[in-house]
Amino acid sequence: MLVSNKTFADEQLALYRAKRQGAYTICANSGNTVSFLPLPVATANFRSIIGKAKSQSVKAFYPADVHPSIITGHERQRQLLFDLYATTDTAVMETGFNGGASFPLTLLKPLSRGTVLINTTDPLQPPRIDWGAFTNPVDLEMMIAAVRKQRELLATEAMMEIEPVELAPGANLTSDEQLRVALRQQVVPTYSHLCSTCSMMKREYGGVVGPNLKVYDLDRLSVIDASIIPLIPSTHISATVYAVAEK
Repeated sequence: MLVSNKTFADEQLALYRAKRQGAYTICANSGNTVSFLPLPVATANFRSIIGKAKSQSVKAFYPADVHPSIITGHERQRQLLFDLYATTDTAVMETGFNGGASFPLTLLKPLSRGTVLINTTDPLQPPRIDWGAFTNPVDLEMMIAAVRKQRELLATEAMMEIEPVELAPGANLTSDEQLRVALRQQVVPTYSHLCSTCSMMKREYGGVVGPNLKVYDLDRLSVIDASIIPLIPSTHISATVYAVAEK
């Protein structure tokens, strides 16, 4: 109702500002209760997923004229990601719940890469953004694992008390192939925490800024926001961005 009923939303916002009570004490569209799951916890097939990823050629996901440093950097990131996929110390997916109608699922360590390109000579115009979501099919396998784990959660005795009904991707979709088709149609490419477009990495890895936050090969230009984070953190990024700003 916070989204669909303006009168109710205004009343609740006034109540929150005055007494810190009401509907705004919970997240409107995500969750006050969240879980961050490592891949081995999400699926017993994690080794198979890692094996599929390792068998890939990075160059196959890029145009022939891409700068070699991008390939080198992505290969280095992949090695780090493979180690993270195999451990229970780092989450690769997130889910949240607030007692409402949605149960979002988010990939935190995708292999897919998108592009941000200049679209015009006018610096005030927005760039051309291609999220590249699911360009690497292994990401889709991890999302399927996340859906199946979510279904396990919804089937627990505690959750069954609220009689949950799966509307998306759809409880009637049970095979991996059915889920692949549905997820490609239903998933949105981002979930609010935008980052990693101006990565702080070595120049030879395709990095944009160094440890001093200054852009390589340019004078008096620094980047001080979430775009410098090379890989999506296994957490919400606000605290990390505060730390970058303090630096």
